[in-house]
Amino acid sequence: MKKFTKVLALTLAVGMSLTACKPGDSGKTNSTDAGNTNSTEVVSKDNGESKINWDAKSLPVKNEGEAIEDGILEYGIVSDSPIKGVFDASLYQDQNDSIVMQMMNGGNLYDSDDSFRIISSDKVEINYDQDAKTVTFKLNPDLKWNDGTPVTAMDLAYAYYIVGHKDYTGVRYDKTEDERIVGMKEYHEGTTDKISGITTPDDHTVVIQYTELTPATQWGSGLRVDLTPYHYIKDIPIGELEESDQIRVKPLSAGPYYISNYVQGQKIELSANEHYYKGKPKIAKINMEVVPVSNVVSAMKAHKYDMISSVPSKSVDELQKVPGYQMVGTGDFYYSYFGFMLGHYDQEKGEITTNPDAKMANVNLRKALGYAIDQNAIAEKFYKGHNELAKSVTLPIFTEFYNNDIKGYVYDPDKAMKLLDEAGYKDVDNDGFREDPNGEPLTINLAMMSGGDTQEPLSQYYLQCWEKIGLKAELATGNLIEFNSFYDKLESEDEGIDVFAAAWGVGTNPSPKETYGNSAAFNMSRYTSDKLQEAIDRITSPEAADPEFMAKAYKDFQQIVFDEVPAIPLQWRTGWQMVNNRVLNYDAGYGNGEKVTNSGDWAVSAEKPLDK
Repeated sequence: MKKFTKVLALTLAVGMSLTACKPGDSGKTNSTDAGNTNSTEVVSKDNGESKINWDAKSLPVKNEGEAIEDGILEYGIVSDSPIKGVFDASLYQDQNDSIVMQMMNGGNLYDSDDSFRIISSDKVEINYDQDAKTVTFKLNPDLKWNDGTPVTAMDLAYAYYIVGHKDYTGVRYDKTEDERIVGMKEYHEGTTDKISGITTPDDHTVVIQYTELTPATQWGSGLRVDLTPYHYIKDIPIGELEESDQIRVKPLSAGPYYISNYVQGQKIELSANEHYYKGKPKIAKINMEVVPVSNVVSAMKAHKYDMISSVPSKSVDELQKVPGYQMVGTGDFYYSYFGFMLGHYDQEKGEITTNPDAKMANVNLRKALGYAIDQNAIAEKFYKGHNELAKSVTLPIFTEFYNNDIKGYVYDPDKAMKLLDEAGYKDVDNDGFREDPNGEPLTINLAMMSGGDTQEPLSQYYLQCWEKIGLKAELATGNLIEFNSFYDKLESEDEGIDVFAAAWGVGTNPSPKETYGNSAAFNMSRYTSDKLQEAIDRITSPEAADPEFMAKAYKDFQQIVFDEVPAIPLQWRTGWQMVNNRVLNYDAGYGNGEKVTNSGDWAVSAEKPLDK
């Protein structure tokens, strides 16, 4: 049985990943403030327009100075969890590992267009041939691994062999998407050791033959656009690869940096790759280490780091005042949400079955939970105004596909109570709490993660809001749940959980198939319906080659999610970057349709972080 979601759920557009997010990146309040939030006042400030910057294709941070040779950059990975240390794009399941690999690789192998479709870069030429049903990759022959070995076609092709293997230990094999590759099904079943639809006509060309080349392929569905050093790992059984030293201790890199020293779980030293195709980077070393959320402010005030992986929302206002840094914010690829225990996922069959008798099966009950909570108040009180009400599970950055007509769960407790009344949830014994439509006692068990100083008061606020509309609610297990245990419980479909508060760090592939599809392990609510699946199928169909067809399919999907409520989106957030004034050539933009710099382009103008 394959373990699937501790931190990273899967790669959507290969370089940008869907991750299950941890708590702690948030503002601070207390349960008294939360319970007494003047929601009317906060809501009145919301004019319906997004305060978050979703338009940042390029956002250069302009610092003055001349680059010094062999500088050392200090980088903090903001996390209350250690680095897991699985440094391979096909195998990693942890956000911290992803941060390290992005730094090593200098971003993605490919570029992306305005809508984040995967397109050619100076590292790889990509050609989609709809008639032939093929995708052809031509690698830049100047690419080399840090041991000096040239990158070859097998370094790109081998990722398919890893993910498709019957002994694969990772989370990225998608039956419906990957088995569009000719011969993948037979390879996955172990009846052949070759994938007939993958050929390497020369040392730098890979051709992938599909049974059907859908438009979703251009966002990464059924693609593996990452390099794996075939010469270095080919003799390791794929079932043992994840635990090997070649992956965990001394991985190779074809990017600007490689791991030269690793203190397990806490610190990583990256050194410049002298074989990097653009030439040896100006920064000689990047020192990366884990910094707990609670230590971020003191570390940055001490100018310990040039950059950090993320700025906690609760600390933005204070950190903006620290001299020596610039701070820039853009819409984060993220949304938090309420999920519901609504069915079962059969891992062997890869099928979701919705349970019509689940405690949370009534759609009005689920909607009522959303309308009972003032997300605008939460954004102001808990997140210092750096978050906002999430109106959809599709982000506004996907301008082609975002449904502007959906207003989200705007705070309306009267509506919540009316929905409950209509559904038959009434207080029949006059104890102040509603019974279910059969007159039986009803208690809703909420699962939330521990971590950070916001989770406890936020959880109490949720419970208080639900109690105000007559629903008795408690924390599942009686307490907040440790991050890894939380996802273990969701994976095992713990019967003690009815509702769970979680978050996705989403990728540049907006397809909902991996999180709401009827065969998706990451469909955490275990919900499907004919109407919902039909919309998802339209998004991934050949007909979606018509931009208007695809846009409508996406908008229909969002409306169905709003109507059927497999999940309730809660918050979008601003992602902040904090950059020291000595860092040169840094660009915080998304890179959709414009060139942005990566770690291989950066330089520093002084020996240590500047304090002014």
